[in-house]
Amino acid sequence: MEIKKIECKECLTSYPETLIPEGGICVYCKADAAEKVAAPVEKEESPTSKPELSREEAAQRELALRALSRKHVLPFVERFNPDYLAGWVHKDICQRLEQFSQDVEDGKSPRLMLFMPPRHGKSTLASVAFPAWHLGKNPKHEFISCSYSGSLAMTFSRKVRQLLREPNYRNIFAKTLLDRTSQSVEAWLTTQGGGYVAAGVGGGITGKGANILVIDDPVKNREDAESEFNRESVWNWYTSTAYTRLAPGGGVLIILTRWHDDDLAGRLLDAAKNGADQWEVVKYPAIAEKDEEFRKTGEALHPERYNLDALQQIQKAVGPRDWVALYQQNPVADEGDYFNRDMIRYYENEDVDLSKLRYYCAWDLAIGQRDRNDYSVGIVVGVDEYDNMYVVDTVRGKFDGFELVEQILDLYETWRPGIVGIEKGHIEMAIGPFLEKRVRERRLHEAYFKDLKVGRRDKEARARAIQGRMQQGMVYFPKETVWTGPLVAELLRFPNGTHDDQVDALAWIGLMMTEFATFYERVAPEPSWRDRLRHLVKSENKKTSMSA
Repeated sequence: MEIKKIECKECLTSYPETLIPEGGICVYCKADAAEKVAAPVEKEESPTSKPELSREEAAQRELALRALSRKHVLPFVERFNPDYLAGWVHKDICQRLEQFSQDVEDGKSPRLMLFMPPRHGKSTLASVAFPAWHLGKNPKHEFISCSYSGSLAMTFSRKVRQLLREPNYRNIFAKTLLDRTSQSVEAWLTTQGGGYVAAGVGGGITGKGANILVIDDPVKNREDAESEFNRESVWNWYTSTAYTRLAPGGGVLIILTRWHDDDLAGRLLDAAKNGADQWEVVKYPAIAEKDEEFRKTGEALHPERYNLDALQQIQKAVGPRDWVALYQQNPVADEGDYFNRDMIRYYENEDVDLSKLRYYCAWDLAIGQRDRNDYSVGIVVGVDEYDNMYVVDTVRGKFDGFELVEQILDLYETWRPGIVGIEKGHIEMAIGPFLEKRVRERRLHEAYFKDLKVGRRDKEARARAIQGRMQQGMVYFPKETVWTGPLVAELLRFPNGTHDDQVDALAWIGLMMTEFATFYERVAPEPSWRDRLRHLVKSENKKTSMSA
């Protein structure tokens, strides 16, 4: 029997009629069509998308945000500036400002200094957001806000006043309203008798009162900072005018970038030593010089805005003096009792061939980690054929005995100095046995440790050894390291500074060069083939690990 075939309308192929049901399309074409139909895809919620809130939920959220802005400064800032880039440092400042505000409310006469590098957002918080926030909570309080120029102070005043005019502000602080009869930018009032006065440092504020006095950068630039007349004028204005405006229990907030050791902050801190107002002082160096609560040594203050690379470029541009003062908040005088700024010479890394120097290392030891202990400091100096000294590396910290031994050996292994000098008595009393053990374990048998005898020489007498070389212009410091600034600052403050451990370590090297240079070659034996192989393996990494 002949089987009847029908042509498929889709593929035009003839099939038995049993394979082409009604519609004239074969089962094969229907199957292909079915496979090509995509299965319905459920719309996945974007991880960043938020479910749409009901009107009731939105209202509850808004009320919660208002309550949060009333309670804390940073949410208040972010409410009016959603793009504000806050880091840990701004959160820390805001918490301190909140406590300051509470202390003013309680009549405790708080005194707060905040030292911070330029362009890190300090004025936005202290001179704009904080006055508006505090007045919201205390509409009867009076503010006096001052800066190095009247125009800058007026700018702050306009911004604070504008915040009080915002409908959003009235939603948060309903009771704080501007008095329509008094809205001058120089001085304006709230309806409850509080207000805000803006003036330049040195300007007239007689007749005005203040529950809070804010001084934001009283000095404009280096020229003003260097002027003794200007510094004296700022001091006289503060003591005779600004300070006398404070209400009982009122607070003083000084937030600034430091230019000079004899600035307003420096004089107030000196006065505090003699029984005057006691200050809470918070320093925020651009690059951490030691481990802190929120960052480690060498980390940037606000990397979201200025990362470490950017700060290092700034450091190169401004030079060591301004870097230490403006960015590290550690200004020092030009003249010290033993050293002055004319003695300080710098070198660029590319200008010195480190491979041609002979190296000395000295340690000033302090065993213990408690705050009352001094720092342990190791310094490495390279000496060229003309006896010029190049400070190439430092280690400074508070270590226990075990940590200290590892630091000593790490520094030795990096630079391989011919002599490692340690003040006589310290090794035997503290770290001797463990040092010997770790030398064997780390196979650093060629390391030569030399007792340095104190004798009758005190720190000042020992410092003469390095002082003479610096007077001759024979001591150079690296221009671009984090530790250069603190070391130079300690030299310029010696012997009256809080710490002298770095000066002492450097002085020991000066003595070592005088006493031991003649047998330098004898105490630095020819390295073994194992040492040479180890050196070759490390050669590529060594330069990148150097601090100099």
